[in-house]
Amino acid sequence: MKKKILLVEDEPTINRMIYNYLTNEDYEVTQAFDGKAALDAIQKQSFHLVCLDIMLPKMSGWEIAKKLRTQSDVPIIMMSALSDEEDILKGYDLKVDDYITKPFNPRVLVAKINALMARFSHEKTVPSHHIQVPHLQVDTRRKVIQLDDQELPLARKEYELLTFFIENSNQICSREHVFDRVWGKDVEGDPRLVDTYVKKLRKHLNEYGDFIKTIFGVGYRFEAYD
Repeated sequence: MKKKILLVEDEPTINRMIYNYLTNEDYEVTQAFDGKAALDAIQKQSFHLVCLDIMLPKMSGWEIAKKLRTQSDVPIIMMSALSDEEDILKGYDLKVDDYITKPFNPRVLVAKINALMARFSHEKTVPSHHIQVPHLQVDTRRKVIQLDDQELPLARKEYELLTFFIENSNQICSREHVFDRVWGKDVEGDPRLVDTYVKKLRKHLNEYGDFIKTIFGVGYRFEAYD
């Protein structure tokens, strides 16, 4: 089955040129020429990769990437005439996977796409970015945790703490050890900050029982169960 690519580029000549190169590589390419058309295409079908210009009519590439990342970890390559370092960093902040500045050789873009396709195909086969225990699944690439298929609205430290507990299920961990591992050994602070964050996590997990057991005088033990 052919891999599907969404190509979002408002300049018809550039869009057609990239389209021809990708179809010659045996990809199935859907073309979009503005931000609204891109979102419509994303809602109608799934893609293996999105090749996304930044400066688009109706909606910018930044907005599309932000919306896309709320629902998918599909690989994204940003294309732009903008070469400012801040613009490139903004792309990576939005968790895009690669960036290419215009003008570019289409063969370089194809090589980047081929490399991403190969990498993500391997990750789908061996999902090393997933950690799973009963009821909970961590996606370390997207930095999200799902509770029975519902994504938890976790702050960054809450995510890091719960991930640590899941990775160390059924082990008794002192507050000091948890603080060193999650906040860092070089960070000055009170290990009892861990208690505050445990309370926050318990609110998120409360409906499913007490995953995080208090070991009085020592610290905590995370217990995953069916």
